[in-house]
Amino acid sequence: MAWIQPLFLTFQLVVFALILAATLGVAGGWAASHLKAAGRFWSWIAAGFLAAMVVAVAMPMILQAAAWEATAGKFGWMIMTQTGARAEGLSDYGFFRGLIACAWIHGLLGAALVALATWYGLDRVPTHVRQKARLDLGSVSTWWRVQLPLASPWIISSLVATALLAMTEMTVVDLYGFRTVADEFYLFYAVDPSLLSIFLVCALPLMVMAGLMTWLLVQRRRFIVTNAEPEVPTYNEQEARTRVHCLAATVAILISLLIVLVPLSGLLVKVGHDVEVAQGKLVGTWSLTRTVQRLWEAPVIFASEYRWTCIIAVVVALFAVLIAWPLSAVGRQRRRLEVGLDLLTISFVLLPGPVVGLMVVTFFQLSVPGFFTLYQQTLVPTIIALLFRAVPAAYWVLRAGYRGLDSQLLDTAQLDHSWIKRVWTIDRRLLQGSLWGAGIAAAVVASGDVPATLPVVPPGVTTVGTRLFGLLHSGARYQEAALAIWYLAAVLAISLFLARRFLALRVKLD
Repeated sequence: MAWIQPLFLTFQLVVFALILAATLGVAGGWAASHLKAAGRFWSWIAAGFLAAMVVAVAMPMILQAAAWEATAGKFGWMIMTQTGARAEGLSDYGFFRGLIACAWIHGLLGAALVALATWYGLDRVPTHVRQKARLDLGSVSTWWRVQLPLASPWIISSLVATALLAMTEMTVVDLYGFRTVADEFYLFYAVDPSLLSIFLVCALPLMVMAGLMTWLLVQRRRFIVTNAEPEVPTYNEQEARTRVHCLAATVAILISLLIVLVPLSGLLVKVGHDVEVAQGKLVGTWSLTRTVQRLWEAPVIFASEYRWTCIIAVVVALFAVLIAWPLSAVGRQRRRLEVGLDLLTISFVLLPGPVVGLMVVTFFQLSVPGFFTLYQQTLVPTIIALLFRAVPAAYWVLRAGYRGLDSQLLDTAQLDHSWIKRVWTIDRRLLQGSLWGAGIAAAVVASGDVPATLPVVPPGVTTVGTRLFGLLHSGARYQEAALAIWYLAAVLAISLFLARRFLALRVKLD
């Protein structure tokens, strides 16, 4: 009976996050798909929107929480500036808390996932299918009754990913005291887990994913081949299309502002924001000088956190690529094995971080000489725990890279070289960009995986994620904002690189 309340709260979080993700994500995906085919000027807006969505997806959960906490949290600049609202009786902690805060952060991350999935799914619908449908249904009905149903497997997959993340992630819910099943496990059952707790935290999400994969495997979409000629728009039709282009551009820009620019700007504003007392009233002020000074001091104040984060991220990325590379290479030539690897990597991602940490801690408590020393004095347990999500990230980037290679080229190379020699001499040259992308993706995932890091990090080691997690529980102040901004700068540079790779992925897969 003790699990009923956490289950109910988890269900609430999932429902509200899915509503927000579906509403914004599908609208954004439609806007990007429409603008990509509307001409060069409009396609630049679509490319910027898609890049912003990749940035949002690449941002670790703790960084997203820090950005929104600095913007609308209990010490966020929006709340601290609205001193008049407090006089009207609103809570000192504002509205951004509990279910609202958790659903908002998860929903916006899900919206970025859904937007990318919707765009990709719509982009895969053959041109002749759209042209044939327009002859009978018109533009709006074509999108609603033909294109959207054909893209539904991708959209549903992204929505399920959003739901599973809300079910298994505890970073945000623990920050706002919203006790979902994952947070209950982290707080009360990680030390002494029960079979019911393991089932609810692990087996339930895996069963949901298994149901989704089964549905996708049996789903069949058949396209009708036709030789329909493209329509030549009249003047009135061209004018109407221009209005639709403007609407799509407005939707894309507003969603980009909401998901990416507003929280990131909130961090920058928070660094230089202070509340002062003037004539007996609280007045919010912002200073560029304070902002520059605090940003300049942050790398010195948090030097240890940045250093340990870089060390751990680089080491994890190296091992993740070394593990994921041969797996993706073998899977490229054996379809059934690749399906199994896909499911295995997805299962690893779905394992909640506290469960992964508990597994690693239990393993190093075995009566094996040297295990206690490794657990207490090295980063080995931390690296192993972080590989559970870093390896899948590297695997899927390399898998996409191998999908872009010519099968005939690989088969010919296999005749002249052994498998190991072919992978090193030929695949390595062809996949240089994918290898770098895999390493970068693994590093980003490892740097922000706070739930897996907390149980296994050795004494004296503090990463940016774990430090932010601890500091944000008392509210975001300028120190936390400054700490997050430098971390954010690195993630932005990395995610923009990944955005470039993502936008080129469509061409490779075709």
